[in-house]
Amino acid sequence: MKESLRMIIVLTIFAALSGGVLGWFNSYTEKRVEMNKLRDLQESLQAVTKMDPKTDTYENLVKEKDFEVYRILSGTETKAYAIVGEGNGYQDKIRLIFGVTPDFSEIIALKILEEKETPGLGAKIESPEYLAQWSGKGADSPLELVKEKPKTRYQVQAITGATISSTTVVNIVNKSLERARKLIKKEEGK
Repeated sequence: MKESLRMIIVLTIFAALSGGVLGWFNSYTEKRVEMNKLRDLQESLQAVTKMDPKTDTYENLVKEKDFEVYRILSGTETKAYAIVGEGNGYQDKIRLIFGVTPDFSEIIALKILEEKETPGLGAKIESPEYLAQWSGKGADSPLELVKEKPKTRYQVQAITGATISSTTVVNIVNKSLERARKLIKKEEGK
């Protein structure tokens, strides 16, 4: 009986100490995690909108699980919008961010934030060659995926062997553009 009671007391003290250490460690690292997320967001906004971190600012217009919109401001003038979208790829979720001009006529740049596609195939959506083709694409009409070299500014060339990943990226951009456009029109109508 004494042995069992002693064991319970020791385990209770050990559990309390472990819980305290884990709680302290969580509160210590939580601030760093948030700072890193903020830094990553700012770097992504700069990459897709040509935002100048010294003079430009940004504001979050909407933040949902699979959709975010940021307005990039130069003083009080809208310089661009950054849109975060998400969709199902071949293996898992694909999460991306892209910048558009204030009038939603052109995509400035696109960046993949998260993907777990097949290495050597679907993962090529992160390749510089694939991402470079997004700059200057038309954003005022739906984009179309093509297998050959694009003939219009509304066409995006698919990655050979990664049709699902390529299709997902185009679908995310089209869907996100439509949602953001409606949101901005609604906001401007206020």
